[in-house]
Amino acid sequence: MQIEEIISGVKEALKIHEYAFINAEDVIFSQEVRGLCEKNSCRMYGTSWACPPATGSIEDGKKQCLGYKHVLIFTTATQLKKKYDMAGWREARIAHEAVTEKVAEIFRKEFSNPIILSTEGCTICPKCTYPENPCRFPKRMFPATESYGILVMKLAPSVGIRYNNGPDSVTYFSMIFFSE
Repeated sequence: MQIEEIISGVKEALKIHEYAFINAEDVIFSQEVRGLCEKNSCRMYGTSWACPPATGSIEDGKKQCLGYKHVLIFTTATQLKKKYDMAGWREARIAHEAVTEKVAEIFRKEFSNPIILSTEGCTICPKCTYPENPCRFPKRMFPATESYGILVMKLAPSVGIRYNNGPDSVTYFSMIFFSE
């Protein structure tokens, strides 16, 4: 079975909102995105194996990604009680990471060493081991798309995926780079 058929078959069960298969060369990289990481706008810079500087330079990330031929980009979308429902955002993010783990399992069975990127930084452990010790859960820790400099805001509409699904919702993205 082709991976496209597998994902189509599990889309509803996993609650994947939208997805697209694209060529890796079509991914949009931007130093500007990585600059937001370096300005520590999310307060995760230097605190996690999933974020810079642990993820390496943007050039290294781009080179890694472009070493693959294909990408699955997918979203989950969650309606919130109100626009700034922080608890709702967190719950939606935890649910998105669970979906990403399940999709990652599929790709790890089908392909050799896919790169799995997800949203923001890792929150599996209350306190990350970075930088003193190795990651406790390397199979569950997915670097942030932003840490690789991927401009999801521009990429999503170019492949037919909505970046924003309404004022009282949150949309999270993950990407899996793979080669056949």
